[in-house]
Amino acid sequence: MKAIIYGAGALGCFFGARLQQGGHDVTFIARGAHLEALQRHGLRVESSSGDFCLEHVDATSEIAHLTPADLIFFAVKNYDVAASAAAMAGLVGPGTAILTVQNGVWAQPHLAAAFGAQRVLPGVVMMPAEIKEPGVIRTPAEAELGGITFGPYEGGSSELGARMLAAFAQSGVPATLSDDIWQSLWKKFIPLSSYAAITAATRLNIGAIRETEVTRALLKSLIGETASVARASHGTVPGDAGQSAFDMLMGLPPHLHASMLGDLLRGRRIELEWLSGEVIRRGRELGIATPSHQFAYAVLAPYANGRPEGSP
Repeated sequence: MKAIIYGAGALGCFFGARLQQGGHDVTFIARGAHLEALQRHGLRVESSSGDFCLEHVDATSEIAHLTPADLIFFAVKNYDVAASAAAMAGLVGPGTAILTVQNGVWAQPHLAAAFGAQRVLPGVVMMPAEIKEPGVIRTPAEAELGGITFGPYEGGSSELGARMLAAFAQSGVPATLSDDIWQSLWKKFIPLSSYAAITAATRLNIGAIRETEVTRALLKSLIGETASVARASHGTVPGDAGQSAFDMLMGLPPHLHASMLGDLLRGRRIELEWLSGEVIRRGRELGIATPSHQFAYAVLAPYANGRPEGSP
């Protein structure tokens, strides 16, 4: 299978590396120092399941010379989705599957509108990952949270989905093909939007939040708001999804935090608009109050486009 990792950040590189280990032809689309390191030294993955290194990877920032792929693993940040989707149109052929792993519930409809819902396989990944340094990916909880769930945009079954499931199985990646992927997307969005808001707003790992009663209560309120929005948006979201999300976050290793906090601390743009911002917007449309997310949004809004001038 020919695969293009469009957005070779931490998750893109991890899954691309696994696919290459499985014998697939993988091209990584990257930029900057990370691209240079991939081209010069290959890709190293530091994982709780065992470290490994690919001494050679096909990495580039130029896509004009590339031909359509069997799989586009679409892993850019939400704020780059629209521009990246327009740029990659030439990589999409008649049989191309677009497996998208963005946080939230906005990117998937955008890609379906751009390329057709039948091509789009929304995916859910719960595993934290980061670029430790250019060319080096760290996945601190792969053994506990590794793997991917994906499925057809409109539900049911699809030949594309079955082909991608086989490719992941060949590469040793735990994968699940869902016939109701939107339930999975919303079930992830409930803890993710809340986890990102609380860890970024407090600048704390989940362990310290868990041990502080009033902060833990704020997290529970954030989860409750998103769960109400999720259940009103998609009928198959379980009634106990909020409690399940809270229990899952309470069970995480204490040193973990959302990737949005890592971006904030590095002075990068953050995905606030697609997390708490999405909860707030949908809450207004549905008549659901979201005061905790509104508070988190107000605290984090100055950092939406990077570290504000004059801040510590």
